[in-house]
Amino acid sequence: MNTNLDFCLTLHRAHTSLQLKLDDELGIHHGISFDDFALLNLLAQADGGRVSIPELVRPLGQPQSSVLRQLIVLEKIGLVVREGVNGFRQAVLRPAGRARVNAARETADSICTEAVESIAPAAVEMISAVLATLARTPTLALS
Repeated sequence: MNTNLDFCLTLHRAHTSLQLKLDDELGIHHGISFDDFALLNLLAQADGGRVSIPELVRPLGQPQSSVLRQLIVLEKIGLVVREGVNGFRQAVLRPAGRARVNAARETADSICTEAVESIAPAAVEMISAVLATLARTPTLALS
């Protein structure tokens, strides 16, 4: 048995279970997927609601071509706009996108709260710190 591999597979199972539930609920109530919510949330937290498209790749865990396709769909429904600024392409959150992500945040928060309610708060804090460290480890950096 490989403890490190088992950890990564367990992490994957937990992630997929949570993603499926969030996709379902966010889709029903807000018409967006969890991936859409994650992108809109990043924009909502950014200065001026704008982020260069290449800067979205790592936090979203998708290649730039996938991020671009996702942005095109969100742009068609009026939640974001793509702009060129000083030769750089940026994604900009529109007012409708901010309203949608704010409403969806309540749904996502409720699901996430239910998902971790059986875990002690101190353990949730510790696991969150461990996962943040894992996300920043140089081994996982793309070359």
